[in-house]
Amino acid sequence: MGGKGTFSTPAMIGLMEITCHRSIERLLPEGHTSVGYEVHVHHLAPTAPGSTVVVTTRVTEVKGNKLHFEVECHEGDTLLGSGVHKRAIVPATF
Repeated sequence: MGGKGTFSTPAMIGLMEITCHRSIERLLPEGHTSVGYEVHVHHLAPTAPGSTVVVTTRVTEVKGNKLHFEVECHEGDTLLGSGVHKRAIVPATF
């Protein structure tokens, strides 16, 4: 979405979500996964095509099977986006 090579907001959110999931994946009980259910982020700055974007996550709250994360995307010292993301731990049966 956006112009050619643009780091779009949906792409940023997807990167934040997968990073949150991967940061806790090894800690989940066998047969469980995490699913995102809420996102509140601000896309603050553009970045050039081919740039390295680093996502950081921090669990700030645990309520039963629900986890709240603070998330940030940086390119070097530039803050590209920040906000909160919430995930739930659920059985991974399909």
